[in-house]
Amino acid sequence: MSESLKHAQWAKSVERKHRQSKVKKTKKSPLPICAALACVLLSAGFYYASYEKPKEYPPLSSAAKQRISQFFAKQFLLGQWRLNKINYSSDAIQVYVQTPSKIALEGEALSQYLHYALCPVASKRIWQDIKTRELSVYVFSHSIRKGDRTVCNLESDERQIN
Repeated sequence: MSESLKHAQWAKSVERKHRQSKVKKTKKSPLPICAALACVLLSAGFYYASYEKPKEYPPLSSAAKQRISQFFAKQFLLGQWRLNKINYSSDAIQVYVQTPSKIALEGEALSQYLHYALCPVASKRIWQDIKTRELSVYVFSHSIRKGDRTVCNLESDERQIN
C-alpha cells in the first residue's frame, strides 16, 4: 500500500508540474498586441499627414463686400431681373438673382447661358476681391429652392473682351 501511496504522490507531483508547464506555455507575449497597436498608430499618423487641410481664407473686408455688392447691383439696374441678396462665407460668395418667370432653357444650355450672362469676365477687377473663393450665382423665379445655379471660376472663363 505504501507503494501505491508513493505512486499516487508521484502522479500528483507529475500532474502538478504538467499543469504548471501548461500555464507557462499559455502565457502569451505582448509583442503581437504592441505590434498591432503600433500599426494602428502609424496608419493613423499617415492618414493625418495626407489629410488635406481646408484652405484658410482671410475674411473679406467691408470695402470688398461693398464692391462685390455694387458690381452685381449694377448688373440688374435695367430689366426685370433683380438682385435678391448676397451671402458671404469664409470660402464662398453666393449671389441670388430673382427673375419674373422661369427661364425657358434646360440642362447644359441653361447652365451655359447663366454662366455667360451672370459671371464676371476674367478681366474684371471684382476677381481681385473674390480671389480663390467659390462664386455661385443662383437664379430663381418664385422659390430659391427651385432655382438654378452656376459656379463662376476665374480659371474656367473662356470669354474674351474685345
